[in-house]
Amino acid sequence: MNKFFTACSVLLCATGAQAAIMDTYQVGTGLNTSTVQIDFQNGNGYLFEVSWQGEGTTGWDLMTTIADEIDGFALDYSTSEWGVFLMGITAFDDYDWGTGAGWQDGIEDYWHYWTSDSMGDPWVSSMVGVDSRLVSDGSMDGWVFMSPDAPQLVPAPGAIALLAIGFAARRRRR
Repeated sequence: MNKFFTACSVLLCATGAQAAIMDTYQVGTGLNTSTVQIDFQNGNGYLFEVSWQGEGTTGWDLMTTIADEIDGFALDYSTSEWGVFLMGITAFDDYDWGTGAGWQDGIEDYWHYWTSDSMGDPWVSSMVGVDSRLVSDGSMDGWVFMSPDAPQLVPAPGAIALLAIGFAARRRRR
């Protein structure tokens, strides 16, 4: 992990964020960008800045772009007439999987999907499926496993400048 990402993770932890962002990645092509944040049950989180273009781009398009371009990132999902159902996400050494089978016992063993119109706007639990959500330039999608809480606070207070510098660098990690 390079010095920027190490400093960013330390700062996020030191400023009271709920968990550590392990790394940030940039993928895709196009004039528009959206951020996807994935928070695993163990507290590890990842940020993906996804560049895209074209009307009708969905949250699912962002996820498949990440899976197609990042080695070590994979999705386990099913599709039906109701749309895409995301069961598992692998990001390098982190993996969480669930179908919601424990909901009757109060166990939220599934991926919760959150959306935000832009960085700084509050997270909202999505009322539509990931394959129906149309993204806009600057929008954010968040995935949290096993918790009904919104994604961790990113950027944490004081870390916004570091994240902006990192995204401006346009680094692509593979």
